[in-house]
Amino acid sequence: MEENDAIELLLKASCLDPSSMEFQAEASKIVKELICFPLAIDQAGAFIASGASTIGDYLAKYSEFRKVLLSHSEFTGASKYNRSEAETLQIKVLDRRNRSLGVEHPDTIDAMGNLAKTYGSLGKYREAEKLEIQVLDARNRILGVAHPDTIRAMANLAATYQYLGKYTEAEKLEIQVLDESNSIFGTEHLDTIHAMGNLAETFGSLGKYEEAEKLAIKVLDARNRILGRIFGIEHPDTMRAMANMAVTYQYLGRYMEAEKLEILVLDESNRILGVEHPDTIHAMGNLAVTYDHLGKYDEAERLEIQVLDARNRILGVEHPDTIRAMANLGVTYHSQGKYTEAEKLAIQVLDARNRILGVEHPGTIRAMSNLAATYQYLGKYTEAEKLEIQVLDARNGILGLEHPDTIRAMASLAATYQHLGKFTEAEKLEIQVLDESNSIFGTEHLDTIHAMENLAKTYGSLSKYEEAEKLEIQVLDARNSILGVVHPDTIDAMANLGATYHSLGKYTEAEKLAIQVLDARSKILGAEHPDTIRAMENLAATYQYLGKYTEAEKLEIQVLDESSRILGAEHPDTIKAMANLAMT
Repeated sequence: MEENDAIELLLKASCLDPSSMEFQAEASKIVKELICFPLAIDQAGAFIASGASTIGDYLAKYSEFRKVLLSHSEFTGASKYNRSEAETLQIKVLDRRNRSLGVEHPDTIDAMGNLAKTYGSLGKYREAEKLEIQVLDARNRILGVAHPDTIRAMANLAATYQYLGKYTEAEKLEIQVLDESNSIFGTEHLDTIHAMGNLAETFGSLGKYEEAEKLAIKVLDARNRILGRIFGIEHPDTMRAMANMAVTYQYLGRYMEAEKLEILVLDESNRILGVEHPDTIHAMGNLAVTYDHLGKYDEAERLEIQVLDARNRILGVEHPDTIRAMANLGVTYHSQGKYTEAEKLAIQVLDARNRILGVEHPGTIRAMSNLAATYQYLGKYTEAEKLEIQVLDARNGILGLEHPDTIRAMASLAATYQHLGKFTEAEKLEIQVLDESNSIFGTEHLDTIHAMENLAKTYGSLSKYEEAEKLEIQVLDARNSILGVVHPDTIDAMANLGATYHSLGKYTEAEKLAIQVLDARSKILGAEHPDTIRAMENLAATYQYLGKYTEAEKLEIQVLDESSRILGAEHPDTIKAMANLAMT
């Protein structure tokens, strides 16, 4: 960035009068010290505008407290200076340099790289990608593949590929970046460790969870060893490594380990970086996702509302991170049985992702999958089936048959087939899902246990009750030991086994489990949750078979009232409740 443009940017970001000669003189000293780097200047302006420093004493503070300033919440956050104005200014700079210096000049290439970074921060990943390809091509040609600036250009393009869901392209570049960084900088250099962290994230996105875990452990160990000597765990890079390790634990289904790390990361981020810092908001979002997996839906909801509010305020409604926050809150609403709220958000998310990311982006496909899941619970099985066939086709084509997301798509479609009474089609898919889950995740992984549960349900629908019983006993044992007795998924397993006991004519065993399930769901989910109403219905059915007609009738009247009110008179569950009461 040229000095005059840099001065203009600093004064606007600092909310100071750009016509003041005194301010211009002070700004000139600062921009020279910051080598006219736009992001550093914008951050300096944020610090001055916050009142933490005047423009006159900024350089003294910068020299004396450089490390503190670099991690200060006001310094690292976005300035009040609008990012879109920064974009406009950088476009002007690039245009001037192109005209005055030519496209091959190092300063022009720098300007192109800076504009690409700004596009990335605005969520304009396609624009960033175009520029980063140009930057990498120029760096390769002028400096050679082994130059540090070429390697950084490669890393930047790989990061953009990640955001665009082009994980295979990202992986290729990141392996190259890591190899070059190792040979040029050495294994202990921070750029090498950063490259390792990026590759670990991409491995996670590609479903290569064991490779991701190995690298994430190495990164965290290196960050602790190198930065920990000076900063302890308080350095932002160490906290980021910890956060990435937690996300890897999430992928592996090790939610309790993820939760411990994420609570630590969030506490430290709040204390060191402040509540408005992007890393703190990101940490909050990660912990919320883990809470959702652990069945702590109210805690997840509280955090996700905070995250969505912050993303809206700081990044705007169209930014991909804001849309991701909306998607996560929608998933939690779904888990809480708030299907109407979940549906509204899921439709918004899918519409936004289609428009911003394109139909083939993994985020768009995920949004389609979430909406389909909500349609399932709303009894809109035909709509769910259409979306799930699209999701499975897309995941097969983009990720391949053995990717965890493809297997999950197969499981979702099988569940919809169940609801539509297509039990043979469901069984075929579920056997495939269970085989793949066993070989990819292992027998103890929660996805494998979920696959077992789904197949057991289909066996029940096909009157293969003994096969269903065997699987359901395994599922209940596994969930009890991994998740604990009060987790919603453990209670689901109990309900399923109870239903199978009922079908096998083991009514006393069925009654015991049905009472436990209703009691647990009432306490944990509340009396109005659809799963609680379903538990009531199951207990009523068992009472009928035990000849306890008065108890059955009381429950069935409650079930019909609640289903009519919450799901509507036309929902399949309401119609079923009406039929059950009529038979009693």
